Amino acid sequence: MWFPGPVLFRIGPIPINTLGASVALATLFGLWLINREAKRQGIQADYMVEFAIYCVLGGVLGARLWFVLFKWPYYAAHPAEIFMVWMGGLAIQGGILGGTLVGILLAKKHKLPVWQVADIVAPALILGMAIGRISDFLTGDAYGIPSDSILAVSYPPGTFVYNIFGSTPVLPMPLFEAIGDLIIFGFLLLIKYRKPFQGFLFLQMLALYSTLRFTLEFWRGDSLRTLLNLKVAQLTALATIILAIGFMIGRYRQMKAAHRE
Repeated sequence: MWFPGPVLFRIGPIPINTLGASVALATLFGLWLINREAKRQGIQADYMVEFAIYCVLGGVLGARLWFVLFKWPYYAAHPAEIFMVWMGGLAIQGGILGGTLVGILLAKKHKLPVWQVADIVAPALILGMAIGRISDFLTGDAYGIPSDSILAVSYPPGTFVYNIFGSTPVLPMPLFEAIGDLIIFGFLLLIKYRKPFQGFLFLQMLALYSTLRFTLEFWRGDSLRTLLNLKVAQLTALATIILAIGFMIGRYRQMKAAHRE
């Protein structure tokens, strides 16, 4: 199997970064999906294109800051590496937080309905996350634990996981997560015309992704452990699930109250 590592390919002397290519691809697909759905719902496409681009930037920044925060002792000793995103180190959960905060600010700026916009973005967001995990699979980032399973793969020199485990086979957790993300993406498309209230798609995406992430973290080989032998990503996932369910209950009650008036 072909594992390109941090550099996907070269055009002459110019390296095309695997992570950068995946971000660009995810952005293009996301823009297309968001623009298409915004037009269908009667929202000005210009606003949504600006919205999507700034959310991607906010997501990348949030993903990097989240990663650096939880590995601060290392980056405090190597501050120049904080900005070397092409070497790996984007945390999806931080990316969701950063992109969401930027999205809320922009929606309010353009006086767009926040929950409606969140639903428009949700399928594009989970699809982008799937593309990002495929990139991680190719570079050996976000790797799994060593295993003798038939599903385990060996990575060559030049990939991130090789620096940790050498050629020992590891579980391809990014690929498993990408498959899970694509299933969630399909589910969101299936229910988008039958959602009970605005915001349902986005909150469902958060809850389903966080459940997926919590489960897969048991087989991740690169995550930090914290309370109760759980990992930082698992505690974050649990908190996200609780918040998403809480917002769903609140939104459902608002809808019921509005119908009674």
